[in-house]
Amino acid sequence: MRKDRGLTLIDVENGIGIPKSTLQRLEVDNPDLNAPETRVGYQDIVALAKFYDVSADYLCGLTENLTHRNVEIDKLRLSDEAVAELVSGKLNTRLLSDLITHPEFAGLLAALEVYIDDTIAPKIEITNKVLDMAINRTKKKSKTIGQDEYLAALTEGSVDPDDYIRFRLTRRFDKIARSLYETTNNPQEESGELLLKMFGDQIDKYEETKEKTGSSEEAKLAVLADQIGVDYKKIPDAEKQSLLSMFARSKFVQLFKKRK
Repeated sequence: MRKDRGLTLIDVENGIGIPKSTLQRLEVDNPDLNAPETRVGYQDIVALAKFYDVSADYLCGLTENLTHRNVEIDKLRLSDEAVAELVSGKLNTRLLSDLITHPEFAGLLAALEVYIDDTIAPKIEITNKVLDMAINRTKKKSKTIGQDEYLAALTEGSVDPDDYIRFRLTRRFDKIARSLYETTNNPQEESGELLLKMFGDQIDKYEETKEKTGSSEEAKLAVLADQIGVDYKKIPDAEKQSLLSMFARSKFVQLFKKRK
């Protein structure tokens, strides 16, 4: 935190009165809680927490939250069922946090509230009824010759309240989901590329060994050796023959030959 804020040890010493030597000792990263450099007085913790404007629990490594540690449930206005779900471990709370803090989330929640409370649907229905009245009066007072493009436009102007509101919800959610996807590393994609490369390397290994030895069994054995981290080229011939003999007795190889 000191480095992130561009402060020196002297700056912190002047700010809270803790000697520079003590601050240096406290900043040593030592997992041994019984080591002398990890010992710190309560007054120093309070002073550092106030200086950096974080919770004492954060300084002690008891939470990753900088400020909020023990928030009263009543302030969150969550039901008992919601709290139970959050602490159950069944939900991805990290993703939930990213979703809630997204700048577009308030708009999504507002659109969802409009949909659930059914506050806008009646107004859309009134507009549709006014539109129907206009269409009916136009039909009565005008003679239609062929396709009337104006009447067609009026007819298409009718809006289904449910479709409209759910479209707004879908559009907002898609925007948030795309934003979170683009700002988050995708390890699955990286692992997929690694798996594809490994599969390609194994095919190359198989074809190279089969072309060189003329034996599909030996080519398969070379791929197996590569999977367990053994250089097949460095295996002595006697060991290769033993492995090939054992490989030939494999029930999977025998099954493959029967199917072939």
